Formats: sequence, structure tokens, C-alpha cells
Amino acid sequence: MELKRKPEFNIMTDMLIVLLIAAVVSVYYYGFRAAAVIAVTVFVSVVADLICLRLRKKEHDKKDLSALLTGLTLGLMMSASVPYLEAAAAAIFAAVAAKHAFGGHGCEIFNPAAVGFLFASLCFPENMLTYPRIFTDIPMSSVVPSDILSQSMTKTFILTGTSSVSLIDVLVGRFTGPMGTGFIVLLAVTAVFLMVRRSISAIAFFTELAVLGLYAFVRYNFDPMSVLYFFAGGMTLFGMIFLSCDYSVIPKTASSRFLYGLTVSVCMIMFCQYSGTENAIVYASIVSSPIGIELDRRALSFADMLKKRRRGKLRRKNKNNLLGSISETLEMLNNDDKRES
Repeated sequence: MELKRKPEFNIMTDMLIVLLIAAVVSVYYYGFRAAAVIAVTVFVSVVADLICLRLRKKEHDKKDLSALLTGLTLGLMMSASVPYLEAAAAAIFAAVAAKHAFGGHGCEIFNPAAVGFLFASLCFPENMLTYPRIFTDIPMSSVVPSDILSQSMTKTFILTGTSSVSLIDVLVGRFTGPMGTGFIVLLAVTAVFLMVRRSISAIAFFTELAVLGLYAFVRYNFDPMSVLYFFAGGMTLFGMIFLSCDYSVIPKTASSRFLYGLTVSVCMIMFCQYSGTENAIVYASIVSSPIGIELDRRALSFADMLKKRRRGKLRRKNKNNLLGSISETLEMLNNDDKRES
């Protein structure tokens, strides 16, 4: 069954609201350096999108906020200390390689922000995966001194299986990591808001939440605190909301959304279990997106086949009814002829 989707502009507006709130929190934690990084990714993403549209001889739709959303999402996934040129390179790659290379907005196979972040992580791993501490005075210069940088809470948790971050700090995101992705209370409220507004898929989200929650609970010796570390770190909850459940890549049918959520979860578990990589949700969402498209295609083809079969049965039934009526009419005429003779 194909699910109805609310108007795309309304979805993008909802996303814009919650991403702006997350950006404000990031600026509160990391200062004006965070605002500068987000401004760079947003500006470059919008400009790159407009240039690509001009080169493709396409007009810009004023209701299309996708470039703005990509820039905001990408900026929040960054370290607050990342050099500006690297942030700009990630935004350009997201617009060119992940969006317009496939035909522009509405034709994306992958979430552009996820692709841009992955590109920057592979090209500049040292700068992308080291983070300043919360409430540190970060200079506005392009290169941040190394003495205020450290590995993320996620990396420590992967290496040791535990963390010294308190419960309150986990809930409000006061730990080292990507600047806009750790405030788990805000993200939980965001998820509920977007699901109620039908801006993300509740089926895919709850499937991922259940499978990944069960995996973390079992893997970390049934420790609820470790489950919180798992969802707060590595931008897991953030990625579930804004990457894997993004309206631009989510399947259209209910069954496909369930299978897609299951696929994202299995891929993430494989990355966590066998590679120990940070931010596994980014890799999982990229790998799962084409699979979700294929699941959707097969589900819609199956539904179309069932519809055709139902129509065929209905036609045969109507044909049989018509033949039966003709037979009854001929029989009645024959009986009348016999009586008259």
C-alpha cells in the first residue's frame, strides 16, 4: 500500500525549524566558531546548487529548500573546529555528486548530506574526527590549535566499552563529538514532532529504534546507560532522523519502509560489530538507500500485479454473469416458443 505524503514544502519547513533549533544549541555549546562552520556549509550548498541548476539550464523553484536543509544538516554533523575549506568541499561534493549528478532534487539516490560528510571524512579524517571540548574558547581562524582537540565520546566508548560522561550530560549533549548531533532529549522531541507532522517515516524510525536498541542492550551486557551512549554518540539518533528517514530517500510503501528500516539497522550493526567505525549510521544510510529504492519498486510492482489480477477476476466474473443472463434469456424464449407451438 502506497502511503500518502504531505506537501513537500511543508515537510521541508518542518525540517528547517528543528535544524535551526539544533544549530542554536550548537552555537551555545561551541560559540561563534560553530556558527561560522554552519554558515559556510549552508552558503556553499546553496551557491553550488544554484550553479548546478544554471549549468543544467533549470530554473530554481522558490519552494525548494533542499539545498538549505543539506547545508544545515551537514554543518551540524561537522566538528566545530573543522577548517572552513574542508567544510566547503563537503558541501560542494554533496550538491554536485550526490544531488545533481542524479538529476537534481527529487531524483537523489543517497542523502546528499550523508555523502558530503562521508567524502570529507575519507579525505580529511584527522580534522573531521577530532573535536573541541564543550565551552572551549575556539579561535575563529581556519586552523584550530591541536591542544584544545580530543577524540569523541563515541571513539572512547568504542575502544573501552564505557564512558565517564554522566547521565545528565548524555541527555543534553554535553560531550565531545559532532556539534549538533548529541542532544538526545532534543532529538527525541524532534523525532516525535516530525512523526506527528508526517515529515519522517514512523515505520522506518521505530523499526530502527527497536532493532538497534535491542542490539545495544544485548551487546553491552544489558546496561541501559550503554544504550544511551550508543544512541547519543556517533550521531546515531540524529542520523536516524535526518539521514535514514529523510523524505527524499524513504520508500513509498509501508512494507518497504519496514524492510528499509530493518536494512539500515542490520547494516549499522555490521559496521559497529566488525569495523568499529565512528558514525556508522552515515555509512548504513548510504548503503541502504539503493536497497530501499529496489524494495519500493518491487512492492509497487507486486501491488500493481495484484490490482491487475483483481481486475481480471472482476472482468471474468462480469463476463460469466453476462453469459449467464444471456443463457437464461435464451432459455426463457425457447420455453415461450414451445408453449405457443
